[in-house]
Amino acid sequence: MNRFITILLLSVLTQLMIAQDDRSKHDKIEQLKAQKVAFLTEKIGLSSADAQIFWPVYNQYAEKKDSLGEARWRERNQLKEDFDQLSAVEKEKSIDKQIQLKWEEEKMEYDYHKKFKKILSIDQVIKLYDAEHEFKMRLIRQIREIKAEHSGDKGHNRTS
Repeated sequence: MNRFITILLLSVLTQLMIAQDDRSKHDKIEQLKAQKVAFLTEKIGLSSADAQIFWPVYNQYAEKKDSLGEARWRERNQLKEDFDQLSAVEKEKSIDKQIQLKWEEEKMEYDYHKKFKKILSIDQVIKLYDAEHEFKMRLIRQIREIKAEHSGDKGHNRTS
């Protein structure tokens, strides 16, 4: 009976840790989105009136872009994983689908570019694209720094 209770408790604790980790990831994503909103708003120079019109459109754009990018990423990874088992026809379909998704993403970006120009001045549109790039580069730099710190920590522990 004690063994059953121990297993049950471990199972419940594991589920709680997984749920907490998922929640933690969700919280980090939400925090990152909030940082991006603040960063872009400042860089673009949005008034509160412009922001009320711009952010719903931008959020739609970002959601669609993420969805298409994720679909393309999944397709690419699936092709990599199954490469040796797929026929030439299946490989062709996979790569065609990736190109189609990329084209849909480009078309969607162009459509939203036209919407952005109706909401923002051309200077603000340019600042938007520059700010998006700058934010992305900052994230990449932060990720590299974190990885370097973790690599350094591991190396430090081995020499101690």
